[in-house]
Amino acid sequence: MVAMQDSVSSFSSPALPIDHLIAVVENGGRIRTGVDVFNNRGRLLLEKNVLVADAAILHKVKRQGAAMVPIVEQQAGGMWDSQGRRISLPATRERVMQGPAPGNGEKLSGGAARHDIERRIDEIVAVKKAAARKYEQAKGCIRQALDSIHATGGEFDMEPVAATVGELVDFVTTSESAFAYLTREIFSYDDYLYNHSINVCTIGTVVMQKFNSSFSAAVNRFLNDEASGKPGTVQADQQSFVYYTPSELLDISIGYFMHDLGKVLVAPEILNKKGKLTQTEFTEVKTHVTSKAERIMRQNRLRDPHLVNVCLYHHAALYEGEQRCYPELDHRLVPAYVKVCKLADIYDAMTSKRCYKDALNPVGVVTDIFHHYAGKDPLLQYVLYSFIKSVGIYPAGSVVTLTNGQLAYVLDSRGPMLLPITTPTGEPVAQEPEIVEMSQR
Repeated sequence: MVAMQDSVSSFSSPALPIDHLIAVVENGGRIRTGVDVFNNRGRLLLEKNVLVADAAILHKVKRQGAAMVPIVEQQAGGMWDSQGRRISLPATRERVMQGPAPGNGEKLSGGAARHDIERRIDEIVAVKKAAARKYEQAKGCIRQALDSIHATGGEFDMEPVAATVGELVDFVTTSESAFAYLTREIFSYDDYLYNHSINVCTIGTVVMQKFNSSFSAAVNRFLNDEASGKPGTVQADQQSFVYYTPSELLDISIGYFMHDLGKVLVAPEILNKKGKLTQTEFTEVKTHVTSKAERIMRQNRLRDPHLVNVCLYHHAALYEGEQRCYPELDHRLVPAYVKVCKLADIYDAMTSKRCYKDALNPVGVVTDIFHHYAGKDPLLQYVLYSFIKSVGIYPAGSVVTLTNGQLAYVLDSRGPMLLPITTPTGEPVAQEPEIVEMSQR
């Protein structure tokens, strides 16, 4: 909840999702609330007259508890695009953007559909554009770091890497869609390592956040039930367990971004070889997580255990007897965040087109990963669950094919909420379409 001054109660002041405002600013726009914004504890989060041109300010406001932010045009509030043109505000909250979702198969009323659909699509486009810029910035950063490692034999500047990953983490936590827009198909074979680093970072970050939340909740339920002696009861002195703190999660994401740093020192003709590697070549590839990774981390004095463990063990076995894993390490000693990195690495590698293979269907890849790792190590099951829940979504802005042959545009991944764009026979819809929510099964 966000409180605002009583003096504006008589004005029409739509409260917009802060994720929407972040997307506007990250797309080059500006926003001003026109009203002081407070959290529930009375702390001032954003002054009414501040013209916000830096999305970092809004990210901070969001972290401090603001999910919705009022914009009061009667008090000089408003939103402007990158060209300085005012963006019109809705008179009321849109159902598509934030309201309760309709039930399975329920259709939204046609009167509100056109306006809401247009606004939702504009929001998706804005987030996509912001994601494209974030991706190019991240690509420039990882290119500079890896090229420096190659040129110097191991040295690079860690400071811009940490700053870039921090921005990526902030961006992917704004919404599920933001994460989906950051993973890109790789069109240039030469750019594979750069793109793969970003993809593993964004995928791994979202999965790790999901895991941290679900596993911490499971442990808390166990601890609280044990403490009370009565399952389901709540006591004021219940123990509170959080697996990884926000600072640790950031360090883990930096590890994901740099997980393949050792590959820079492996010959490109081996990494991009068409056909099966010889035993000698495979032995050389394995050095990217042993001698080469250790050398780079030593030269750059990188000692954070999260980064070190990710770089050294993201190809280790996740269950007893798993084949073609390296280096040798008891699967029970592989940290959960490293397990996440391995799944993200496998998923992106299999769904990316390379010089020696075509990209595989993501749905089939997720299914194969699930069948391969399901029913193994108990902790791994929490990681696997988080992975499936994170990558197994329909991102807003994507086009899906329904079982009846229709094409539909995804307005919201939850449900998902769809906008039909063709008939079952493939013809464009003749009438104004109605939004339909499908059940997730």
